Amino acid sequence: MARLRILLFSFNSPLVALLLLPILCGVAIAEPHPIAEAQFITIGGIQQWVTIRGNDRTKPVLIFLHGGPGDAQSALVTTYAPYEKNFVLVQWDQRNAGRTLGHYSSEFQPTSLNQVITDGIELTTYVRKHLHTNRVILMGHSWGSFLGVQMVKRRPDLFNAYVGIGQVTSWREVVEAQYRYTLEKAKAKSDPAAVKELETLGIPPLDNFDQYMVLRRQLNQYVAASDAAWLQQSWSLNSAQLSASDFLAYQKGLFQMADLLPVLTSMDTRAVGLKFEIPMFLVQGDEDHIVDTNTAVLYFGQIQAPIKHTTLIEGAGHFVMATHAEKVADAIHEDMLLVPSRSNDRRSHN
Repeated sequence: MARLRILLFSFNSPLVALLLLPILCGVAIAEPHPIAEAQFITIGGIQQWVTIRGNDRTKPVLIFLHGGPGDAQSALVTTYAPYEKNFVLVQWDQRNAGRTLGHYSSEFQPTSLNQVITDGIELTTYVRKHLHTNRVILMGHSWGSFLGVQMVKRRPDLFNAYVGIGQVTSWREVVEAQYRYTLEKAKAKSDPAAVKELETLGIPPLDNFDQYMVLRRQLNQYVAASDAAWLQQSWSLNSAQLSASDFLAYQKGLFQMADLLPVLTSMDTRAVGLKFEIPMFLVQGDEDHIVDTNTAVLYFGQIQAPIKHTTLIEGAGHFVMATHAEKVADAIHEDMLLVPSRSNDRRSHN
């Protein structure tokens, strides 16, 4: 020990001595083990596209369920890079979306809500085995938040926590809130043509998606500034990262939605139940007018969970997970500090 003190004080810089202390004491410094995988894996009997990325593969896993239903995000590596600091980010192009749809030459595969839930659970089981971890967080955006709630209800044992973003409650509440907000903004803007169109339209029936798209076209003029920019930018970002055939598949999956349109227009998250066995977190843009923030916050106030917490991101809208990725990633990291660690977190047998 005396010799160690002599060695340390022989350095001119205390910082250098501090950095060398573990080496002089024979203590190994753990090196991070980055991971970057992108491949098709068999899920639900078909090939589905999955990416797994992180600065350190020993970090907790964050499985991201994209919205849409067809709005796959896996190609946008740079956009989602902030999540890779404290998590291993898993992106999955769901059945009939993105590269998964492109793999089948844009031919839709039969699907249903139960099939996509089962796919998501199968993906989670694969990830736990592949990465030898039990530390799995499920993050769902918009449609993905409806899917995510179903998954954690069905298999709470697979997840440490759930994070809802652009959290859906029911299609009826989504449409009614959009209509009220859009009409109010059109009147405030003194746009008589828009006001007349909206008043003539009324609140679109739940089963009439064409009428809903008339409302959505008007709504898009009044979304948060960050959402307006993202709606313009995301198209070109995906186009730049995808092959021509995969980009066409992305477009087709996003706009046609195959068998999931009736599921989308009948969504009711409360029907699944309000009691959850795992920690539940909400990270929401405070200017989300696509899935109304107030409605999402009210829903989270009603649920029962061992731990729950809501974070509002100032100035952000519906696509907060992309436009404010660093803030969302930090919020999830802070929320997870509230969650007690499980025994054998790095070991998985399921």
